[in-house]
Amino acid sequence: MAGEPGTKAALTGRSGEYRVIFRGMRVPGFPESIDIGGVQIVQTVGPVWTQKTDIQQSPGWRPVYQKRMRRFPVGEGEDLTVCTIPVQLGSDLKSRDLEEWHSQAHAAVGIAAAVLDERLALEQLGEDLVILDDYGAGETAVDQVVRVREYPPVNRVLLAHRRAIAKLGSLDLSHPAPVNAATRWYLRAAQEGPTPDAVVSLWIALEALVKPPYGTKLSPALRRRTDVEWVEHAVREAGRSPDDVDPTIGRLAGLRAQIVHGGVEQPELLREGFYALEALARLLIRSQLEIRVGWQLRPNQANLKKPFQPLAAYLQNRFRATRWLSSS
Repeated sequence: MAGEPGTKAALTGRSGEYRVIFRGMRVPGFPESIDIGGVQIVQTVGPVWTQKTDIQQSPGWRPVYQKRMRRFPVGEGEDLTVCTIPVQLGSDLKSRDLEEWHSQAHAAVGIAAAVLDERLALEQLGEDLVILDDYGAGETAVDQVVRVREYPPVNRVLLAHRRAIAKLGSLDLSHPAPVNAATRWYLRAAQEGPTPDAVVSLWIALEALVKPPYGTKLSPALRRRTDVEWVEHAVREAGRSPDDVDPTIGRLAGLRAQIVHGGVEQPELLREGFYALEALARLLIRSQLEIRVGWQLRPNQANLKKPFQPLAAYLQNRFRATRWLSSS
């Protein structure tokens, strides 16, 4: 979450509107406003002004985040669909609040698109929280910057990594292969961060990596093998022990089931399970590509060796810095 640098808004008791803005197509006969579970959906013609805070981590011995806030119009002259959730703000606006509003807004527009069709929301253009003044007008914009990931800034591409990457030039990406599909699902999840959607994407990536190609004739024993057993077998083939995976692969499968079959939006194991699944996907992608070296499987682990690793960890934990760049 980001507001104006160096200021703190008194949020307690304030009213606000959480908004998601989509590029859409005008729908003849669309009501002035529809309400789906407390989410108001309207169609309008752009532009709509929004705010976005860009965050980039610089390399070095300690984490330095460079932030830039931008306020800009989106969808000028285009047909837009705007989803709004009226909210009352408490004393502490948490990322979890924003995540819940995000899920509610996307569920509402998904329902509307399922009843009509997807021309309502072809592409998301913006997402923010507008804090209202005493007269109900927008006073302050707060944009959603959640799931910000911190990486060891000391990581660097070493000679062994460059040699491994150089061998990838011979890959034929034009030929359909499960590993190609898996890497696309992995990348989608890594960019998304620890969300229910990302967990499902990572499990799809794992299935593409560990199961025989579609249509392969399997023995009765292999047909009886469960999804968990397929992943465990692939981990052993990659030279690791499934017993070292924490949470266990069985619990990770249960996490996916909670999301897909139970509709749980914020399962208890979400963050921990996401990072474990991400590490598994990275391990198995490397194994299929026959890459024996690479950065640590978990992106929060530095690739330094002793005695430098403890020093880097100390600097990472004690000397973070944020630098605001010029806003627009």
